[in-house]
Amino acid sequence: MLSTTNSMNGRRGPGAARHLALAVALAVVAACGGMDTAGTPDAVAPCVPPPAGTAPTYSELYTKYFAPNTRGHCATDGCHLDGVQGWTCGRTKDTCYQGMVAIELINPAAPATSVIADPKRSPLSWINPNGPMPFDTPGSFAEGATAISRWVAACAQNN
Repeated sequence: MLSTTNSMNGRRGPGAARHLALAVALAVVAACGGMDTAGTPDAVAPCVPPPAGTAPTYSELYTKYFAPNTRGHCATDGCHLDGVQGWTCGRTKDTCYQGMVAIELINPAAPATSVIADPKRSPLSWINPNGPMPFDTPGSFAEGATAISRWVAACAQNN
């Protein structure tokens, strides 16, 4: 049994040990992220998609920004069509989405942490001024940056 002192009378006893154990448990919980208002450990809150039409779909992003002959053109031969340049976008929106998930540009489990929309870590120069992509045409592109950020905020779904 832990040796503790009862501050009221200077004696040690089982009540003091329980208080010490409780204090240690609370310290451990605090160090691990705490509790939410329901008394359960903190966790990443599930993403709740907004009403349809408030953010673009991934299909729209792919068609407008990632497919061949678009501003981002990830799915172009010589870029990320076949995995030669680090990851595979492929020829469809589904393969491109899976390729982005595989290299952790998109995090479906915690969309808010998706690197693709992070202004400091995104490889897209549209979002991160230091991002190297698209390699042949880097630079700001507010429309694309806004669309991607809105899609990520809407849970980064393969929709």
